[in-house]
Amino acid sequence: MLFNSLPFIGLFSFTFLLYWLLPQKGRKPLLLISSLLFYGYSGAAFSIHFLLVIGVNFYFSLKLWEKKREGKSTSRLLIWIIVLNFVNLAFFKYFYFFLDSLDFFTNSLKFSEFGKGFHIPLPLAISFYTFQLVALQVDIHRDHVPERISALDYFLFILFFPQLIAGPIMRTTDFLPKLDKPAIDFNRVQWGVFLILSGLFKKVVIADNISGIISGIYQHPGEYNFFSLYLVTFGFASQVYCDFSGYTDIARGSAYLLGYEIPENFRGPFLSPTFREFWGRWHVTLSTWLKDYLYIPLGGSRGGFWRTQGNSMITMTLGGLWHGANFGYILWGAYLGLILGIERFFSGDPKKEVEPRGWKRFWKVALIVHLFAISGIFFRTGVAGKDSLRLAGEYFGGFLNFIGGKALLRWEELAVFIILTFFWNAVQYYPRIREKIQLRFRWLLPAFSIIILLLMGIFGDGGGEFIYFQF
Repeated sequence: MLFNSLPFIGLFSFTFLLYWLLPQKGRKPLLLISSLLFYGYSGAAFSIHFLLVIGVNFYFSLKLWEKKREGKSTSRLLIWIIVLNFVNLAFFKYFYFFLDSLDFFTNSLKFSEFGKGFHIPLPLAISFYTFQLVALQVDIHRDHVPERISALDYFLFILFFPQLIAGPIMRTTDFLPKLDKPAIDFNRVQWGVFLILSGLFKKVVIADNISGIISGIYQHPGEYNFFSLYLVTFGFASQVYCDFSGYTDIARGSAYLLGYEIPENFRGPFLSPTFREFWGRWHVTLSTWLKDYLYIPLGGSRGGFWRTQGNSMITMTLGGLWHGANFGYILWGAYLGLILGIERFFSGDPKKEVEPRGWKRFWKVALIVHLFAISGIFFRTGVAGKDSLRLAGEYFGGFLNFIGGKALLRWEELAVFIILTFFWNAVQYYPRIREKIQLRFRWLLPAFSIIILLLMGIFGDGGGEFIYFQF
């Protein structure tokens, strides 16, 4: 069920109106029912599988709490829980990639031919809910959740429908303490509505229209000229940002209207002067998950420079693999890890760094956003599966077409959408801009609502699926 669809509008409107009419004891069951309807829209089989996964994890969580209460070690049980969750993820998401990899290394086609004999569908949101479940189990092991969570709260924590399909990846501290104390007032309603409208604007007006302009170029990128490929590189980075940031804006706005505040997932990353800061602002909940549950357990930065580099490279490469089951995504993650390593090598102590200003800051921001945009070539061509590396090579080869090659149609529109993307990054990056918007809500929000709805009517095409739904 897409956020930018009538079924979601109907479900959320019904839930919102009934939610605030019910006493507190009736609100959580209503949210659970609405969440089940939201996920069930994707199919009964996926829903049954998802509920079984949560049920199994809840059973093991009870065992963890029981061992904690008895003073016994939970390490071995935790390992089994993590293995089971990742085996479930690997079977549905990486089975065909595993067969293709065997073909690649054995120089044959027999493994992929074997895989064609049956179809393994990818359950919706499996990557996101797997990470959220694993984080919950690890937090119980680490005594961050000392008290047992009720079955209702446990299921609702995982199923909460505003953030279910594509995050943010919540921690227990983000949601559970607030579950019995939803809070709403006029300011929260205004901010929630603003977030929903801004999310729809990013998705329907910017991201979907960028997709229509640039999608054809990825079929034969080597046929286009340098200028077209250069602009499309930034166009795709803008599309991903607006698509995913738009989703999380709608998720956060919906949660606000239900009385909860869930984590912000984007904080204006395109205006970051360092790659380290960029990853503190891009897909924040995934970045912190990878840091807390992979990078630090590997040793973090405690083993010297090269050990730190290795841990960072492993973390970013596996983060790329989490996004998709092919070599394009792995290269994307490895490329990002390499850039982080190079930056770490040439920079000094981050605690002693002076914030760059003026033109120095401008050129640093320009460098970082260029490096990230280039990584999007691996990410976008990764959608092509087996052809991802070939298409990425064609794309980079097309940068040599300074004179010949096709020109991109509607490049002027694309340039406008890229500029609008940087405007939204500025709103997220600079708190003062956000504060000024909030101070002028009384007259700004009605005008903003009318403008957004008009633009959606002009540019909207019925709404495309969100990019991160495939992960």
